[in-house]
Amino acid sequence: MRLTKDHCRQLIAMAAVLFLSGCAVARQDFIQLNAGTSFPSRTSDSPVVLTVGDLDKPYQEVGVIHVSGVSRQGYGDLNDKMRAKAREVGADAIIFVHYGTENVMSVIPFFFAMPYDVLTADGLAVRTVDQPS
Repeated sequence: MRLTKDHCRQLIAMAAVLFLSGCAVARQDFIQLNAGTSFPSRTSDSPVVLTVGDLDKPYQEVGVIHVSGVSRQGYGDLNDKMRAKAREVGADAIIFVHYGTENVMSVIPFFFAMPYDVLTADGLAVRTVDQPS
């Protein structure tokens, strides 16, 4: 079978899709818990508390935030991404934060496979509720 220009274009397109899909490790997901409930976004300098535990004041659950990135970016970058997403959805704290690492294999078609680590972080975005005095 002889390779034509169309065959070569198709092979190049498939290789490009495989190569680019292996590079998509940085993610930022949000799952809203209470459908129909939304809060105004907070300003970019609004403080957002991150804690691996619970808060000691009342709050309303907004949703679950999950972020990931390559290990060279570090967990500080993940914290920044989580805070930015929390501000976007109107939360002022993220509780029960959990950090993890996943090992991913990047395959560069026809050449080699290279393992690398992906850092992950997730937590419950909440909005504190003011209690009447």
